[in-house]
Amino acid sequence: MVGQKAIPSPPRNSGSLKMANYTSAPEEDYDVLIEDNLSNNEIEPCTPYEPKILSAQLVPYLYTMVFTAGLLDNILVVLILVKYKGLKQAENIYFLNLAISNLCFLPTLPFWAYTASREGVLGDPLCKILVAFYSIGLYSEAFFNVLLTVQRYQEFFRMRRLVSACRMVAGNIFTSALAWVTAILVTLPELAFYKPQMESQKHKCFFTRPHFLPADETFWKHFMTLKMNILGFLLPLFFFVFCYVRMRKTLKCGARNCDLFKLVFTIMVVFLLMWGPYNIALFLSAFNEHFSLHGCESSYNLNRSVQIMKIIATTHCCVNPLLYVFLNKAFRKHLCQLCHLCSDTTPQPTEEPAQGTSREEYHLST
Repeated sequence: MVGQKAIPSPPRNSGSLKMANYTSAPEEDYDVLIEDNLSNNEIEPCTPYEPKILSAQLVPYLYTMVFTAGLLDNILVVLILVKYKGLKQAENIYFLNLAISNLCFLPTLPFWAYTASREGVLGDPLCKILVAFYSIGLYSEAFFNVLLTVQRYQEFFRMRRLVSACRMVAGNIFTSALAWVTAILVTLPELAFYKPQMESQKHKCFFTRPHFLPADETFWKHFMTLKMNILGFLLPLFFFVFCYVRMRKTLKCGARNCDLFKLVFTIMVVFLLMWGPYNIALFLSAFNEHFSLHGCESSYNLNRSVQIMKIIATTHCCVNPLLYVFLNKAFRKHLCQLCHLCSDTTPQPTEEPAQGTSREEYHLST
């Protein structure tokens, strides 16, 4: 009340606080009381994960080494398949396309390494081109792993033994072309969504929803994540489990095609092991609100996991040639011949049996 003198507060050593004294305290005391209550209940702001710290330290050196090793390895695979093995066998055609898929993926790595060290300098055409080659290389590799698995499944159960070799080669070329067309088509959304934007006066390649598309940006991020999970991981996983579980029931490791079975099996397993964690982390990060993972610590750990798993998965493009060397004697022999390390430096191309040859007559040279 105006003009009324405020009752002074009791001394600090008093045992209790009377209601009259509390309600008549000066306004400054209320301010202190309210401020203290808010400070106790206030939620500290989240510290966002900064991917550029790890990118600047690791990505430039790692991607440069992966690019150099992968380019050399996959070019050697292409030369050996074309010069020595020939392309009359379905698996050789698919192995060749796997190497080409890696060669599509590899040229993007120096640019990502450069942008990681310079914190982003991608213009409009280069941003879309890099994203397109990255996605085409990834999806085509997943598709050719599926084709290799299905081809081994059909060969194992003699589903194609009555088909002539010429028709079989034509069919393999057709399925390879179809796989490339499919990989290009499923990459079209990346061309629409990714474009450079200015951040800190530098161009960076960001995911942005075009204005002509309905729904919000979150919906399309979920769509792109599910597309990656289904086509890049779940589809190969399904064919791998279905085909190899059935083949394992009747597989005899003494068979002549057992080495090729192990090679294709290992290639698919390594692909799934290296890309699986990234797909899982990407899925959890995109749908974190559905799994109660939107807290500060959870978001931080998820974003860090996505970056680390992606870096690990990217190194996969130089792994397949190493598997050929370790698991295929014929490939090691041809590699020695190509590098002039063997006594016979002028070998003739290996004549491989037609696809329709039975397993009893089939001599493994792949």
